[in-house]
Amino acid sequence: MSTLNEEMSDVQSEVEDVRARLREEVPEFFEFDVTVGNITYNADSNSVSVTVEPSSGARDQLSDRLGGVNVKTEGKLEFEFRFTNSEAE
Repeated sequence: MSTLNEEMSDVQSEVEDVRARLREEVPEFFEFDVTVGNITYNADSNSVSVTVEPSSGARDQLSDRLGGVNVKTEGKLEFEFRFTNSEAE
């Protein structure tokens, strides 16, 4: 039987692994450069929220892709990823 400290350490390690994976994979969803901002874990909903902002070069990339139109990139996007239990119950 593990102690509470060991279980909390395991959870923290898993959350850090998820954060690292999200920082690597989320930018691949976009066809322009983005920066992954805050990643927060919500224990109540067993989910992770990720904020994404266009990088400094995103406007030029989007403008080129859209034929030279003026592009404004204000604000950020937020995604919520919910964990699922992959163990058979």
